[in-house]
Amino acid sequence: MNTESAPSPLMPVQRRQHIIDFLQRHGAVTITQLEQALGVSLSTLRRDLDTLAGEGVVDRTHGGAVLRQQVASYGTFEPETAAAAELSPREKAAIGQMAAQQLIPQQSVIFDSGTTVLEAARAAVKRGIPLTAVTNDLAIAQVLGQSPHIQVHVLGGTLRPNSPTVIGQALVHQASAFQADLLLMGAHAVTHDLVSETSAEVAAAKQALMRAAHRRVLLVDSSKFRPRAFMQFARLQEIDQLITDTGLPAADEERLRALPLQLSVVPA
Repeated sequence: MNTESAPSPLMPVQRRQHIIDFLQRHGAVTITQLEQALGVSLSTLRRDLDTLAGEGVVDRTHGGAVLRQQVASYGTFEPETAAAAELSPREKAAIGQMAAQQLIPQQSVIFDSGTTVLEAARAAVKRGIPLTAVTNDLAIAQVLGQSPHIQVHVLGGTLRPNSPTVIGQALVHQASAFQADLLLMGAHAVTHDLVSETSAEVAAAKQALMRAAHRRVLLVDSSKFRPRAFMQFARLQEIDQLITDTGLPAADEERLRALPLQLSVVPA
């Protein structure tokens, strides 16, 4: 007989402290992400967020919350890579899998930085198809380098603090010298028809990679449909395909389907 007891449920005050800790690592969060992280019902989490908002600790957003003290600087706040990997892991894996399934053998593909693009790189390696890959992300380069079928080119420049991402003028210059078949890219926020990032340097790198690709595919989980970050780097009209998950708010889905891009929504 199994004598192990089930873990005791968290008391409300403990649960709310976990929510605050999560927000301190990530800056912003959706209720669905909290449900995955804490294993608590959506109705309970909504009550917790309402309580924290009433206490002045958080500000509610559409489907989630941000810490009150970070609201003013939200546009430039970005969690470290390890923390970002905690957010929407199932959704990111599903989006990356779809992106990798669309790759064609012998294609030249730019893998932009980010945890969702990293999932696409992992899925591409599992497919075992020959590719020529270009990336400005050292973690993605290491993953792609595990495949004997993928030739990996790493763009040079300045390493971003607390991140595997390479940015800077040297990268922008190198990107201007080639033209790839496809770009798989991420973003910090999608707001109406604007795509934005937390820093001017990262935005400049993404713009350079966009110019270097014939086709551009944006990989963003549904939590990225939120208030814009500091630096706009593209409009959705410049994107050929957007891959997201079924948590996409209905208003955003309606708006996206009216744009001249291919919208792909994957179940997570």
